[in-house]
Amino acid sequence: VIVEQTNPLEAGTQAKYTIRHVDNTDGNKFILSFPRGAYTGMRTVQKTAIVELSSHMKRLTNSLSLIKFAPENDDVEPEHVSNELSSFRDPTKLEEKLIPLLKTGLSSFKHDEQETKVVIIVGYSHKEQKPCFAAQFTPLSAPIQERIKVEVENKARDTPVVKDTQWVRERAGLEKSKAKDVNEVLLTDDAGNLYEGMSSNFFAVKTGEDGKPIVVCAPLENVLLGTVMKIVMSVCEKHGVPIEWSFPQLGDARANKWEGCFITSTSRLLLPINGLYFNDGR
Repeated sequence: VIVEQTNPLEAGTQAKYTIRHVDNTDGNKFILSFPRGAYTGMRTVQKTAIVELSSHMKRLTNSLSLIKFAPENDDVEPEHVSNELSSFRDPTKLEEKLIPLLKTGLSSFKHDEQETKVVIIVGYSHKEQKPCFAAQFTPLSAPIQERIKVEVENKARDTPVVKDTQWVRERAGLEKSKAKDVNEVLLTDDAGNLYEGMSSNFFAVKTGEDGKPIVVCAPLENVLLGTVMKIVMSVCEKHGVPIEWSFPQLGDARANKWEGCFITSTSRLLLPINGLYFNDGR
């Protein structure tokens, strides 16, 4: 189900929606069907609530504040665009718009799967001279119950703290070229620093000098803070497992210096990794 607000400047009972039942459940195609904007992927819990909803709203407002919606061949966002997007950049006003949209979609979408994945996009159409505000609701099947394969590619995001649909366009080539049995592509740089996956956070686990486990993750200023990542952080704190905020190193992976590694994301939850595959085939 795709729900789009046709009068995006309104909120509450004044909001009007179109509801489309579609066969395609590809979240990337949904995102790319709209002009550039901010997006976030959510999941339900017990079918009616959204996991870490406040984090998703903060992610949207922050991303929208950092994206400049300038017309083509210009680098300045027009004043009228800023005015029309102001309610989406305000956390309180965004909540007034988002909650009714979510309720409309969840009540319209009926399926047999356990939970629902929700993708939200907020953008601006210079052609239609108004904001775009829509959500896609698709079945979310149970996470994979086995270790996964990941590929490693030398590519890093320019602005990792922003959920910009431009990144979905940029990563399309990596999505297309990865092997069918590969679940995710990890991003690295020339120095061998591992950042994150295309749509996930990455963690390595090593043994400290005291013989206890340490979780290693790229510094938060270099990656997007995912909602499931926040849960991992909370669990580590609860159980006294330290997190080292430094880049996991490709050299350590090749030298088998880790006890293991895993990725996290909204749809995957937490998936342990069986093997990292490099361009040289190793």
